[in-house]
Amino acid sequence: MKRYSIYILLIVTVLITSCREDKAYDSAYISPIELKLSYRMFGDTKPYSSPLKMILTNNTEQITYQRESDLWGQFVLTELLPGEYTINVTGKLTAEEATEATGETASKDANLVGFISNVKLKQTADVSLDKIKLMLPPPSALILKELYYAGSHTPSGGNYRNDNFYSIYNNTATPISLNDIYISSIESYGGFNVAGPLWPGEVVGEYKNIYAQAVWKVIADDAIPVFIQPGQTVIIAGMAAPHNKEEQYNLNSPVDLSIADYEAYSPDPSNKFADFAAPNMLRSFWPNYIDLWLISVFGQGIALIQASKSEFSQFETVTLPESLQDPFESEEYWLCKKIPTEYVIDAVDLIQNKTTTITKRFPPVLDSGFATVASTYGGVSVVRKVLSTEGNRIIYQDTNNSTEDFEVNDKPLSK
Repeated sequence: MKRYSIYILLIVTVLITSCREDKAYDSAYISPIELKLSYRMFGDTKPYSSPLKMILTNNTEQITYQRESDLWGQFVLTELLPGEYTINVTGKLTAEEATEATGETASKDANLVGFISNVKLKQTADVSLDKIKLMLPPPSALILKELYYAGSHTPSGGNYRNDNFYSIYNNTATPISLNDIYISSIESYGGFNVAGPLWPGEVVGEYKNIYAQAVWKVIADDAIPVFIQPGQTVIIAGMAAPHNKEEQYNLNSPVDLSIADYEAYSPDPSNKFADFAAPNMLRSFWPNYIDLWLISVFGQGIALIQASKSEFSQFETVTLPESLQDPFESEEYWLCKKIPTEYVIDAVDLIQNKTTTITKRFPPVLDSGFATVASTYGGVSVVRKVLSTEGNRIIYQDTNNSTEDFEVNDKPLSK
């Protein structure tokens, strides 16, 4: 009899313990959130033709969730852990829907984007996400196609980062002039999962300007018009060396950049690096010049800018907010070029990994997401996904959300 009593007691104890564990697990989530997102009449008086997609990154817990709406843009967000969130939303309008929504004839489908950061979701708090606004950014004609920034390992196990490159692509069916195109690296101040500076007059996620650390004019001499043809790729090297061909560089590098179309070389007497065969770009702004143009191996923003020389000369030079300055660095280190977003034709936010989304450098109208190789010195790049082809011309995906548009390329320059 005692033995049966013990068994019953054990069973009851297990059941009670199980119930407690389930209850504790359920209570760890925030309360469900209902959210409805509309763009003009769609999601309001008319349904979308396809659901909206949402990516929620919990920066506190380093977890990413994906959710999907119904055709009326209605989300029911459940089973989310508390924490500070970055939220990206993407959607699509057909050409007919875009025409109806904007009143302007659209020949192709259009992409919707939305973004909000620094959202604190708590277990019992009634949180409103009404600040997420859907936008219909214009598609870029010239796009950043591939970005290789995180370097490679040497045969002896060392780190090598002189082999960085960026490629530009004409994603249209008509030639485009390169003469007024600039490529720039954007401020990356702030550490791991720490927000960059909130510039005076700006709101995080709604920047009206970008803040460039270094800017290069692709065509240094405007005497001859230069065009990038439909479906053509232009490769820009930080150092146009045969990196994986000669021992003095890095035989383990994945790239030979002696084939680059342009190089970020500064013809100063103090520059200790060789001037390779690729045409030199014009260093238009780089106050803390240090011989070789390199961005952080943890990622940094890269932007394409279109402006005449006279327009570029009008862009203001500003200083990083004092609270984020390092007193041991020279004053020039903190200078940035303030460039209005209307001059930016494409932008890609590169981050350390998929959950360091708090470090946002661009407004969502330029890039509502992030791209990453999620490693350092791995010899890999990020490259755009192929959307379609027209004849022999590849059309790359460009939704203004790099999270959706890019994938890791294990063999840089192979696509």
